[in-house]
Amino acid sequence: MVTLRALGTRRDEVVKLRQAGLTYAEIGRRFGISKERVRQILKPKPISQKPALQSKILLRTGEVGQLLGVHVNTVRRLSQKGILKSYRIGTRGDRRFRREDVDAVLKEGCSETRLTADNIIWANVTKEEPVI
Repeated sequence: MVTLRALGTRRDEVVKLRQAGLTYAEIGRRFGISKERVRQILKPKPISQKPALQSKILLRTGEVGQLLGVHVNTVRRLSQKGILKSYRIGTRGDRRFRREDVDAVLKEGCSETRLTADNIIWANVTKEEPVI
């Protein structure tokens, strides 16, 4: 098994050889690896950082549910009823919600929803109070 220290050392050697003008294939032959693997070793790893939920402009259904404190199916029903404006994107018709629209719903002071058979009723209750 190759340790992380050995990988760091090998990467340093690969970088030096590449700076010396050797091709990926030549470096690969020296280390017994493919030229594609040499390229992967030399390529810097991308820093994947998800944008903060506060900075995103368009939110997915799950993210809206998390903000509102409701299940994703409730978010879909709110969208279908027109209470929460959604935008359909892509060929699958995925829903996206503008952050401003979600903030407007949150500013109304409604923290929970109650579902009835016919419609959705917004209840002005806090999360600590039980919903009957």
